[in-house]
Amino acid sequence: MTNLTDETPTAIEFRVHSFGPEWDERVTVEWAERGASGECDGDSASWYCGATTVVFPELLPAPGGTVDIPIDVHNRERQEPFEGKFMIEVSMTWGEHEKRVTASEWFTLKLVDDPEADLLVLAPDVKQAVRVGAGGRLEPTGTLHPGATGAVRYRVVNQGRKAVSGVNVTLRLPAGVTFTQPPQECAIDDDGRSAVCAYDALALVPAGQDTDPNDSIHSAVELHNLVTVSAATRAPVTLAGGTVQVEGLTERIDTQSGPMRTELPANAVAVPAADVDASDNQDGFAVVVAKRKSDSGGDDGDDGSSGGGGSLPITGPQIGLIAGAGLAMVAGGGIMLLLARRRNRLPHA
Repeated sequence: MTNLTDETPTAIEFRVHSFGPEWDERVTVEWAERGASGECDGDSASWYCGATTVVFPELLPAPGGTVDIPIDVHNRERQEPFEGKFMIEVSMTWGEHEKRVTASEWFTLKLVDDPEADLLVLAPDVKQAVRVGAGGRLEPTGTLHPGATGAVRYRVVNQGRKAVSGVNVTLRLPAGVTFTQPPQECAIDDDGRSAVCAYDALALVPAGQDTDPNDSIHSAVELHNLVTVSAATRAPVTLAGGTVQVEGLTERIDTQSGPMRTELPANAVAVPAADVDASDNQDGFAVVVAKRKSDSGGDDGDDGSSGGGGSLPITGPQIGLIAGAGLAMVAGGGIMLLLARRRNRLPHA
């Protein structure tokens, strides 16, 4: 959901409308657990979720900002391929509901039985300044100002049924933002805004094979790239147009080997992996720049966002948390649809 106005809404709501009878024995579309979709009500046939400045304010998109809201899709009794459509209606409200804009869109859900890899990437908006702390972990230092350094975080998940032995990542930053300290795996373009990162040894297995949080087998990982906002930026402003795209790799080797190795052998070369659904291999993000306290008189403290970071493998029991943030469990009989796949662009109020 992208806010194309110049004001942060006081409330958002989206409604998932009733499905036809052909859905009854096949799939149900439900709101995600743990508040990832806001405050929700209804049943499997028709329901809605919302957020306000009081309840789940973190889901309210800033002017020009984007929020990714997950929807869980679960198989029912009939485990067979299926294709159907449903509609989502989204609204944003300002003030005491005197200003309201609404948009709706039909979505196609296609349940398939393809034993291939399926990568998903999620990249939230960049809102905080950070510094690199002990062990290379990121520590938040407050809101992001002109001249400050933030971090583009993105989570890559293998939600398919085949492992990938490496991941290629392509990043593009908004105008006015450049990469600060690119990892050695990344090649930066001359303008400092484009990067191609080759993580040839980053193996991601299907979620069903990721059962022990203490081993070296991972189905998801969170990565980050440090970025700096130009000191000439006039704040407050939302710098839109950032994207991150991922591509899975497989190995062509002379002998049989498993997908969990940490580096490619001498007789191997990584090639693009088949991806059963490429529509979720790219996500957009914006960089939200705030005025300094001396300029605006406002609070310059931490906005309460998570301060975790670094290249963090996500394993074992934490898979449930990923599901609330956008994981699709095809092998386990459930798949996920993200509103972010085809963002509803709301008109100006």
